[in-house]
Amino acid sequence: MNFTEYALKNRAFVYFFVFVLVVGGIYSFFTMSKLEDPAITVKQAMVVTAYPGASAYQVELEVTDVLEKAIRSMGDLDHVSSRSMDDVSEIMVELSSTVPLAELQQKWDILRRKVMGAQAQLPDGAQPSIVMDDFGDVYGMFYAMTSDGFDYQEMSDYAELVRRSVLDIDGVSSVDVYGERQSCINVEFLEDKMANMGVHPAEIIMTLNGQNKTVYSGYFDSGEKRVRVNVNGAYKEIDDIRNLLIKGHEQDQIRLSDVARVTKGYVKPEREGLLYDTLPAIAISIAMEEGGNILQLGKKVDAKLSELKEDIIPAGIDFQKVFFQHLVCPLSKLSTPLTLYPISDRYNYIKIIIIHLISLTIRSSIGKFCPN
Repeated sequence: MNFTEYALKNRAFVYFFVFVLVVGGIYSFFTMSKLEDPAITVKQAMVVTAYPGASAYQVELEVTDVLEKAIRSMGDLDHVSSRSMDDVSEIMVELSSTVPLAELQQKWDILRRKVMGAQAQLPDGAQPSIVMDDFGDVYGMFYAMTSDGFDYQEMSDYAELVRRSVLDIDGVSSVDVYGERQSCINVEFLEDKMANMGVHPAEIIMTLNGQNKTVYSGYFDSGEKRVRVNVNGAYKEIDDIRNLLIKGHEQDQIRLSDVARVTKGYVKPEREGLLYDTLPAIAISIAMEEGGNILQLGKKVDAKLSELKEDIIPAGIDFQKVFFQHLVCPLSKLSTPLTLYPISDRYNYIKIIIIHLISLTIRSSIGKFCPN
């Protein structure tokens, strides 16, 4: 069959076929998933457990070994490696390459259950284990939330508000906040006053450890009625800590402020910190769901942040765009000049154009010499 002759005799069908291809191409262009970096499936997870004050040997014996035995019982594992350091344990878990992608989240749920079941065997000083399995997330938007006149605690509160609000947007898979500083209460012993009043440091530590705990206080039976007993000893203000009576010195009425300086501050040394143009900042990273459109999602995130700025977030807190694929992705601006593309992309585009020109020239030459 001569396709050229058939096409000339059935022009209406050819026009319709071309029209369908053009409309389908335009529709696919505007609806297909757009992301500068593709989503990566990583079959690895890390289990991190903090054990403050313990040596590397203690961490290996009391934490890493216990967790590793529990993890190895889950099956479908390719490799498990661990590293024990002072104060912290890290265990890297890699699944077998034969595990289907559809079952990946189920395997991570099994890993979490195994780690959770081993928590009862860990020592008292060990903190709950953290399972991190989101290494494959691609963060297409990165903001720096800066402030002028706000402390880190207020910034953290507003960052959490932004995180919850952005997570409600369709197409957002996860939002991470980085650069927060954990607030704390510093108690500095005044050794000269402690010596004069006969207060031992262990007594102060016992006093602090015995307060601000949630304990079961029981019930009071009064005939047919049963009344719940509620003991509220929680700290509400820093003055509540300053006014604590030292155990063993109740008769002397020695309070914590008499033998120590109590101040509010932040944990030192600072583990995570971020500055943007010399201003303190908190990073907000946003990852898109698989199959989404980063161009449309970027506009939704911008609209949500503008809404929060107008209604809730006060003046002095701004959102600076550090990395934003909505503006970086070439598809966001069809009129982007070639000079604005990276050099590697320019070379690729030029190569494609040259190959197409050569192929068209060869096809035209073959058509002239071999018309049939």
